[in-house]
Amino acid sequence: MEWLALGLLTALTLAALATGSVLLLRLRSRDRDAGRLRDEVHHLEDVLLAEREAFESATMLADTVGSAEASGEMLGSDSETGLLGEHYFQLAIEQRIAAARRQLQPVALLLLSLEGDGAGEAYRQQAAVNFAGILRETLRESDTACRIGDNRFGVILEDTSEAGGVWAAERLRTALARKGDSLLRLAAGVAAYPTHALEGDEVLSRARQALDSARSSGSSRVEVASVD
Repeated sequence: MEWLALGLLTALTLAALATGSVLLLRLRSRDRDAGRLRDEVHHLEDVLLAEREAFESATMLADTVGSAEASGEMLGSDSETGLLGEHYFQLAIEQRIAAARRQLQPVALLLLSLEGDGAGEAYRQQAAVNFAGILRETLRESDTACRIGDNRFGVILEDTSEAGGVWAAERLRTALARKGDSLLRLAAGVAAYPTHALEGDEVLSRARQALDSARSSGSSRVEVASVD
């Protein structure tokens, strides 16, 4: 009788353990499912946020362009080179980086300065016009080139990494040298999203620092922004 009771108790214990194991496995499975669901929700939130940022930025850019066209302006278009101006350039940076964040793509930013100690004002103006032609010949149709100063230019390269930005800057520097203009040299600063910064104004600031470093060298040079 005692043997029978002991066997029954053992069977009940094993059954309870088995049931507990099944419940534990189910709870763990539910925890994993809940974890995956949380991750998916967070990813969806990130995607929606990026979509909203891109939409707001694109709307702002479109509104600015529309207002300029309605008032008969060219949004800071440069009469000498035909390139868009600094105001458009700064707006476009935010819009391009917002779109890149949504599409998980890099963006490279180039700041370029024509340097020439012995060049007069008229010579510099013609040099800017000539360099605008080099920009059109060298860059892709999807790239954005703007004149942001007397002898300064800004370029936005979509879906382009830091290395691609350096390569583009070197191509421009080589193209200028091939023109045989000994009075001019090209200083370039390169910064990229997301390598150097995650916001448009920060990427621009890093590119400016790199350009200042390139200009201080006193030679034709391409300088890449530092990474903190």
